[in-house]
Amino acid sequence: MFKQILVFTLLLVTVSCSDDDKIVEQVITCDDGIRNGDENGIDCGGICFANCLDENALEGFLVTRRILSADIEYKLTGPYIVRDGAELEIEAGTVIKAVPNSDAYIAVAQGGKLFVLGNANAPVVITSDSDNPQPGDWGGVIICGQAPTNNGINARSDLGDIFYGGTNTGTSSGNIRYLRLEYTGALFRNEFRFNALTFYGVGSFTDIQNIQAYESLGNGFEIFGGNITATNLVSLNVNQFGVKASGGWNGSGTSWFLSNQTNVGIYMGNNALDFTAEPMSNVIIENVSIIDTFSNSGLFYTDGGGNFELNNIYIAQVGLGINIDTNFESIMVDDGNLVINNIEFDNPTPNFMETNYTGSASFYSQGITNGSGNRNTLPFWAEGWTIGF
Repeated sequence: MFKQILVFTLLLVTVSCSDDDKIVEQVITCDDGIRNGDENGIDCGGICFANCLDENALEGFLVTRRILSADIEYKLTGPYIVRDGAELEIEAGTVIKAVPNSDAYIAVAQGGKLFVLGNANAPVVITSDSDNPQPGDWGGVIICGQAPTNNGINARSDLGDIFYGGTNTGTSSGNIRYLRLEYTGALFRNEFRFNALTFYGVGSFTDIQNIQAYESLGNGFEIFGGNITATNLVSLNVNQFGVKASGGWNGSGTSWFLSNQTNVGIYMGNNALDFTAEPMSNVIIENVSIIDTFSNSGLFYTDGGGNFELNNIYIAQVGLGINIDTNFESIMVDDGNLVINNIEFDNPTPNFMETNYTGSASFYSQGITNGSGNRNTLPFWAEGWTIGF
């Protein structure tokens, strides 16, 4: 973008020191990366109007701080990477439209931060720019942090090819509240399919609440390692898993409503390449509704399993309730590494099986549960800001 540098004086402040008066002059430019003066965006608007020619375009690298306004409809025209030290803030009600077949996605690198400041009445929406939107029109959002994973330090993400992982459990990659991601799941380099939202080694100080994945060719959400707590997740009409949890995630999830997954509701694992990799996944998940996974399972325990405790789980209209993948995971169940307290199987499909586990451990108990809050109906906390129901 062509930048015309305009320098002007914001204010003159007179300070009295002894017998001398000193004039302090603050100089502002239109390329200082700060929203100031009469600008209505960062280095845009007011006297910096010439810098607004491409103010709605999102592509390339963000290296400073940028605020996206609800007054502008943005176009995501390619990869948009929030670099180390940069911050992307998105105001409530902002709409971003991703151009199909443009390799469009948003990635937050280690040290970068994403602040999604939506609310129940005005969520942030990232969707397709097509007149006839389809799952897979664009990539999705990925966040790479500095917390531990069992792929080691400075691994590179399958999606985005960005470094992730470290030793800092208490780091923050920002705050995400009331975000809706629509028509995600494009291929990255024709190899790996994006999820709506992917976390790689993200630290516990990252606030994750009220997010919907809608119409994705990939997973709704993937959490690989790190220490986040994921609250109030909604996944509807995704082609793989509602939530995939693995990679040494040591955190928790609560209040998930997962409906119409082609494959599995929740995928629980440790590491696909090394079942015993450390740190081992150690997760507590509670208050979940899983509805309609067609002929596949509600819960899938695989890739070495890990330590998972699930509480108050409602599963409806599935062929298999709990899928224990191989003999290795069966041994993990025998040893008490998978515990499910109060699970309900409602309205199962013909030939339904509660589990394919054949061992002797009583690892799950059945009862009546409200799941995410309202059994197989959208919970109250998801009303108003979600779509498709």
